[in-house]
Amino acid sequence: MKKSINEILEDLKNLNIPSSYEEIDYKNIENQRIKIKKYISEIKPLEQYDKCLYTQIIVFLNSFLFAALNESVYVQNILNEITNNASITHYNKLFYLFQLKRLAFLAPNLNIKGLNTLYKEIFNLFKKELNINYYKIPCEQRNKDVVFIITNQFLTQTHAPTKTTLDRAYTLKKHFNKTVLIINTADILSTVGEMPFFHLASGNVINEYSNIKLTKFRDTQIQIHQPKNPMPNIEEIKYIINSVISLKPYFILNIAGTNITSDICSMYVPTASTATVFSGVPQSLSTFKITANPKLADNDTIIQTTFTFDYKKQTHTYKRKDLNIPENKFIALIVGGRLDQEVKKDFLESLIPIFNKNVHIVFVGLFNNYNKIVNSNEILKKNTSFIGYQSDMLAVAELCDIIINPPRNGGGSSLAEGFSKGKPAVTLNFGDCSIAAGADFTVHTIEEMTERIIKYSSDSEYYNKMSQKAIERNIILTDTKKAMEEIINKMESSPYWW
Repeated sequence: MKKSINEILEDLKNLNIPSSYEEIDYKNIENQRIKIKKYISEIKPLEQYDKCLYTQIIVFLNSFLFAALNESVYVQNILNEITNNASITHYNKLFYLFQLKRLAFLAPNLNIKGLNTLYKEIFNLFKKELNINYYKIPCEQRNKDVVFIITNQFLTQTHAPTKTTLDRAYTLKKHFNKTVLIINTADILSTVGEMPFFHLASGNVINEYSNIKLTKFRDTQIQIHQPKNPMPNIEEIKYIINSVISLKPYFILNIAGTNITSDICSMYVPTASTATVFSGVPQSLSTFKITANPKLADNDTIIQTTFTFDYKKQTHTYKRKDLNIPENKFIALIVGGRLDQEVKKDFLESLIPIFNKNVHIVFVGLFNNYNKIVNSNEILKKNTSFIGYQSDMLAVAELCDIIINPPRNGGGSSLAEGFSKGKPAVTLNFGDCSIAAGADFTVHTIEEMTERIIKYSSDSEYYNKMSQKAIERNIILTDTKKAMEEIINKMESSPYWW
């Protein structure tokens, strides 16, 4: 069975695959699922003639079905199709891997197996393409005064992972007297190796960083390197490897994991990797993995420590009326850059009892679906508001009473910012927020969340007690010096240190 590209495109057109989430026809999705399943069965012989084209079709159709039906089986189908598939390159596989990791991040209950196996396969294929000798640089030959920080995305100081990178770099320079080089491989959600994928995402890159050698943070300048060519790029990776060999850093700190360049460099110098979803363990082949979750520190290569935060300096002082926030309401803040994916109508409707207790929810960030959700429910429309993206979150946090974390993996930075202003929080018992918040601010169910919000709003003595606990927790969450000291000490005393 042979099909031309034009024939395939015509087939897909007949399957009525929309171009965006907004165009998905949910009323007819079950019929569409049946048609797609039948089509996949019909084109099975294509696998023998053009495996690469067959793979692209299978992945694309499954990515659409997951977007429409939110069922793990379709993501698992994609993973099974691309793992150990010689018809696509390691660049294609890395592109697919980042798309799948994004889906896993946005869908906390997504259960898929094999992401780490795929990453190891991709790593070995890049290692083979590099075709160079790898060797450990002994501790006595490394420069104790030099540390590299390798990250896969470096944007502005309103971007939480960028703040994490800068905060660690600043701490190492100011408190440990290290010369720090930030290397931004800029390859998260890279489009190098791009293949068809429904509603694919691409990472943001600030190209100006490729033309500078220093970046300012607080009262100091920090060295930075960002490749000029889109990553991953073999020559750019070799350049970074040669920098490791020539400068011989004492260790490398990787921010975010899933970084081929960092994991290659870990073959020369001890490397510790921390996930930006810090409640988990990073996807990494580094010497050490850092987690904030004590339940996951189950072997000698995993370092458990507090994940700390840095806040963008407050430059404004607002009144509620300045941001159209109700004056005489108990304000609950929900903050996020992906609220369309993280805040669902059924979650908000489950919170409706809080509105009888004078509570008003304010959303901050990116939430294109806000009007669509609240316009379908008069209670939500009346008792919530959306004030858009805000550049000064500490000033906004001052105006609220509590922070609500919706069911999601991320969100830790907004909770921590609230703590810095003495604002209590409520979060479910999974994801980053539960680790950052600690047991005092964690609940197990949405029903318990509703009850906790009502207690905050109606019991001033309880509220004041929890406000003080939030301030105390903030001290722990901003002590990067202590956390870095723990990491360095645990690395140096480990049998895996060299």
